Amino acid sequence: MAVSSGNSQDVLELAAHVTGMRCVVAARVTDRVWLAVDAVDRAGYGVSVGEVLDARLTFCHEVRETCAPVFFSDAERDPDVRDNPLPGQLGMRSYVAVPLYTHDGELFGTLCAFDPEPRRVTPAVIDAMQRLANLYGSALDSSGERLTADAELEQRSSSLMQSQEKLEHSHQDLVEAQRVAKQREEFIAVLAHDLRNPLQSIGMAASLLEMGELNGRQEKQVGHIQQSVKRMAELIEVTMDFARGRLAGGVPLDNREAGRLEELLCAAVEEIRQAHPETTVQASINIEAPVDCDPHRLAQLLSNLLINAIVHGHPSTAIQAIASTRGNCLRLSVANRGTITAGKIERIFEPFNRQDEGRLEPGLGLGLYIASQIAIAHGGSLKVISTEANGTMFEFQLPLETAG
Repeated sequence: MAVSSGNSQDVLELAAHVTGMRCVVAARVTDRVWLAVDAVDRAGYGVSVGEVLDARLTFCHEVRETCAPVFFSDAERDPDVRDNPLPGQLGMRSYVAVPLYTHDGELFGTLCAFDPEPRRVTPAVIDAMQRLANLYGSALDSSGERLTADAELEQRSSSLMQSQEKLEHSHQDLVEAQRVAKQREEFIAVLAHDLRNPLQSIGMAASLLEMGELNGRQEKQVGHIQQSVKRMAELIEVTMDFARGRLAGGVPLDNREAGRLEELLCAAVEEIRQAHPETTVQASINIEAPVDCDPHRLAQLLSNLLINAIVHGHPSTAIQAIASTRGNCLRLSVANRGTITAGKIERIFEPFNRQDEGRLEPGLGLGLYIASQIAIAHGGSLKVISTEANGTMFEFQLPLETAG
């Protein structure tokens, strides 16, 4: 584009030799766009002929405005540039750029050299670079060659500006979506928190009614109220756990009763059996080693996995629940004969996710998400494996030496 291919490469190679820098570029520079017209890159920057950048994000923009060289030997030590973010963003420690003029004296752009390592830039180096820039520019035609470059520059500039505008709009949309999502999660947290007081009042009122003389029908109605209060309390706690996971960086843990882990896991299994007598739950709970954990949270994790297995598993087969501390690791697994497709496994632990959207089962779709948050809070892992041959198994693992 500028000078003959052989001559231009010779000039750039000589500039690389003089400066000791492995990337040298002859660039057309306007007030907004930087266009590489010739390049030698042995530093791995990926600079190639035709590359377009925002000129305002380069040091060449300063060269164009001042018509003077810009240079530094080590960006990390030079007081003039060490606080400038550009060297770090562009991955350069040393840099030198000089004005590049056409043969009739019009400013075309810059001849610049840069390197990811420090290189000493002396007055002699700057003088040599300017002479090489003059040599390169002597073959530049201010009418034909420059017009060709400017036509390409205009085309690429337009494309660059459009891409930047799209990127900016996308970024603004993302920021707005994140803001709205955070507001929704904060609203959920406040709502769940504020619902607990009136629900507690309803529960206390129902308890007072039970203490009075009631006929059979009244006792039945009060029982329904108590069951509804219990169910609503469970939903509120699930919602609060979701809000903590999203807003507070994870669910809180209380390890003070770690010695009760086996007792609470067995109680969780028994509670599920009583709530779902139509389902067979076979359990093997054997905690032989001490586990530094929040046993109530791990019981909640097991309960959520069991409920998920009941809702989505094969109704005619038993559910297997196993917990042990063999191999210096706590392992807690729940298996059933149901299957999960590969596409749904990838988002199985996302909030409000249902394995089968066509089924209107009760709940918020937060059980597996909260189970995964409990696993993360303990520093463990929760994984799922599902095949047609063996069914589905969720397994939580917690190395005992790093528990808690």
